[in-house]
Amino acid sequence: MGKWILSFCIMAIEAWGSVYFFDIFMERKRTGWVDKCRYIVLYLVYVALTLLGADIDSMGIKALLVVWACIVFCMAFYRSDWKQCIFFPVLNYSLLFLIDLFSLQVENILIVKDETYTSKLAFLALPAKLLWILLLIMLRRIWKGKSSYGELSNKEWRKFGMVPLFTVASTLLMYFCYSSEKKVQAVYLFLAAGLIMINFLVLMLMQDILVNGELLRESVLTDQKKESQLAHYRDMQAVYERQGRKMHDYKNQIRTMQVLLKEGDAQAAAALAERLTESISVEMAAVNTNHSIVDAVLNQKFHAAREQGVSMIFKVSDMSGFKLDEEETVILLSNLLDNAIHECVKVVWAGRKAVINIKLVQEGGKLIFSVKNPVVEKVQVTDAIVLDSNGGMHGVGLMNVKAVVDKYGGDFAISCDGNKFQAVVML
Repeated sequence: MGKWILSFCIMAIEAWGSVYFFDIFMERKRTGWVDKCRYIVLYLVYVALTLLGADIDSMGIKALLVVWACIVFCMAFYRSDWKQCIFFPVLNYSLLFLIDLFSLQVENILIVKDETYTSKLAFLALPAKLLWILLLIMLRRIWKGKSSYGELSNKEWRKFGMVPLFTVASTLLMYFCYSSEKKVQAVYLFLAAGLIMINFLVLMLMQDILVNGELLRESVLTDQKKESQLAHYRDMQAVYERQGRKMHDYKNQIRTMQVLLKEGDAQAAAALAERLTESISVEMAAVNTNHSIVDAVLNQKFHAAREQGVSMIFKVSDMSGFKLDEEETVILLSNLLDNAIHECVKVVWAGRKAVINIKLVQEGGKLIFSVKNPVVEKVQVTDAIVLDSNGGMHGVGLMNVKAVVDKYGGDFAISCDGNKFQAVVML
């Protein structure tokens, strides 16, 4: 009876430790009470697998069942892709198995075999689980963040994945090739400790890659911000120059109206005044969203596009509650609009009509920013990177847009067919 109670306690510790391990490296879905019950769910899964495993002689099959159950559990309760949902359950099981093997070897070396040997081994399993929990707490303290796994390529995931797989295979081999000789047990003890250290080093290497990738992305984003500021200053200079030319034209037209009025042709003067008023209205504020930075960017891009023979159609709403700061606003709006204008200029050169459809609205508590423009040829879209027909990078600024979107936990999608390119941001 005592062994059964001990077994259920050990399974409870394993279930709690596994959930704790997954929480370190993956983001929970946080689906209300279902998310809060994930520990109970995993505990019941472990109990069911233990009862089922009583009729299974193969340790390898038991290990495979546990790993697959944890993979399904991660897919159900964590916001992670399939690579993470496979890698971390295998890694968790390999560490757990290694700790058990390490403890077993220590016990075999230190405990004298007598009639109570089996009972001692059963009750000394509890310290092994507590050692595993201690290792998890150490991992929690040294692991920094879990939201940038996109920096790892599929090739890197395959390389990292070989370590826990090799660990599980080695642990099973040492388990099946059990020897009562003290020297062999000492070798197994050393190998188990070494494999635990190797798995920790792999996690540290993964963290270094993620941190360096984050620093590189922040550096690129900083450079983009500087470029955006310089572009903003150049845009403002262009606006001032355009306004200077317009003011010269307006003065000539006002003098013309004065002459017409002196000559008594009030009707012609009134018609000229009406056209001048409409021209000023279009020139000064093509778009008004109640947000000065948004208005400045949209109006500047509107005039820049018009000078290139490109039209813009806007669907906007009140942006007074826009939550991005000035630099992020410029990065988000300017990059997408610049890419659209650049492509539309090619369309104009090809003798076709180019119209950019822009949607910037707040619906259902979310900001939706959509830019749709024609293209001269279909481009390939891969992970927010656009490749042209020759495989070269195109639209690099989209990576900076994605960085801003990721900061606020939003969604960013781009698509392209033979006729149009579309980018959609939801924040």
